[in-house]
Amino acid sequence: MELSGPSHPLLDSPPICMQRSIPWFWIVAIGLLVLAPGLTARLFVDVLEGAALLLVVGPLLLAGAGLLAWQWAKRRLTICPACGTPSLGALQCPACGASLIGVERGMGQGGTGGSGSAASTAQAAGIEDARDAVIDVSVTEVQEP
Repeated sequence: MELSGPSHPLLDSPPICMQRSIPWFWIVAIGLLVLAPGLTARLFVDVLEGAALLLVVGPLLLAGAGLLAWQWAKRRLTICPACGTPSLGALQCPACGASLIGVERGMGQGGTGGSGSAASTAQAAGIEDARDAVIDVSVTEVQEP
């Protein structure tokens, strides 16, 4: 059974492999913008300089912002005097449950907790400082039957 009806010229022709031509117009236009003196060339070069400056200065600005954010977060950290777990704005230690009310905020020197006030708070509460704790480990050999 053959279909009858009007034929379309594009459907009846063999497939044509379309190749992209080289965009000579755009190559010449950009070349003239760069080489030709004038306002357009100056604008084009200024845009390229701005993009290059952004690629160089952008990561430095992001690093500075990251450093400032880290300093902000470090000032708000509270170190638990009992176990040494850092937390942000908690009233109770998330790891051991010790009260963090009255404990000095900030990581202090070297990230080891606040000054002596945190240690004195821990001693007043009868909690041993985690840095002074000694854990005894004994090794035993398991014999299989």
